[in-house]
Amino acid sequence: MMRSLFVLLLCLTPLAAAAGPWPREPGQTFLSLSVERDVEGNRYASLYGEYGLAVTTLGLEVGRSGQGDLSAVVWAQRSLDDGQGPHRVSLSAGAGVVRRQDRTLPVAQGTLAWGRGFEGPAGGGWMTAQLTARAAGGPDLPDATGGTAAARAFRIAETTLKADLTLGLRPTDRLMVVNSLWLEDRREAEATAKLASSLVFAVHGPVQLELGLVQPLHGPAERAVRIGSWLAF
Repeated sequence: MMRSLFVLLLCLTPLAAAAGPWPREPGQTFLSLSVERDVEGNRYASLYGEYGLAVTTLGLEVGRSGQGDLSAVVWAQRSLDDGQGPHRVSLSAGAGVVRRQDRTLPVAQGTLAWGRGFEGPAGGGWMTAQLTARAAGGPDLPDATGGTAAARAFRIAETTLKADLTLGLRPTDRLMVVNSLWLEDRREAEATAKLASSLVFAVHGPVQLELGLVQPLHGPAERAVRIGSWLAF
């Protein structure tokens, strides 16, 4: 059933890990560094950045798994809405490389994102939905079937389709509660579904700390903890 859902979603055009459809203000920068580690010791570290231009937001995503897989992608995002009303829609496109062992392949990816903010009795919040596709060119990378199923889930995928649904709440000026549902279908592995819940605390000035848990709902994965830092300037 989940694979059928992803086949339907593939009819749309999609980018990974973008923070949402809201454009970054010109000259403004956002950086995020995070590490995820499961109960078996498998881990994944990522660096994410955005920089605002006049009508475009530029981004960078770098990821490394505990098995040594590496990916790096640069992308550009443009708004599809007119900035009026509560709804925001954007389209992103990017290119980069994915490396496994001694082989490197070019990759292309795209994201279609929707989001809106809201006010409630417990404070403000936001919701987003994103659809991301990534595909690598050239011959297949070395086999990634070694290790446990959970370890393979942490490897960087050559070809993948992802859907991310996020609900964020801001009960105070210094605290955010973020809940995300991650759905992913990889060409070389079973489809997965995970629920990620995080608390984001204001630490000092523009620095924020993220602490969270990732609970697998479907597919080969183990419960994991997530820690990260956010910086906007």
